[in-house]
Amino acid sequence: MKYEVNIAVEGPAGEKGDRLLLGASSWDPEDKSLKYGWPDKNRKIARGGELPISAIPQAMESAVKTGFLGREQMARIAAAMIVQLGRTDAELAARSVAEA
Repeated sequence: MKYEVNIAVEGPAGEKGDRLLLGASSWDPEDKSLKYGWPDKNRKIARGGELPISAIPQAMESAVKTGFLGREQMARIAAAMIVQLGRTDAELAARSVAEA
């Protein structure tokens, strides 16, 4: 399967080689999804769960409300979103979110 975006991320225990995979969903090639992958014993990427892109805002909101995302993580997300929107004061926005 070909992914539109394949981003290296640090694994839960700090290991290298894990990936965020964005692309066509397994249920419908017209839909987009986010998958998490990690290297198996043969160093090939094994895929874990799959989340529809449309569910990401709901998942993040739930993670914030239930305390699964901390202030530092929320600030990183907010800063990345502001940068993506073309704003230049991401650091100030991230600080204000962290202090809220």
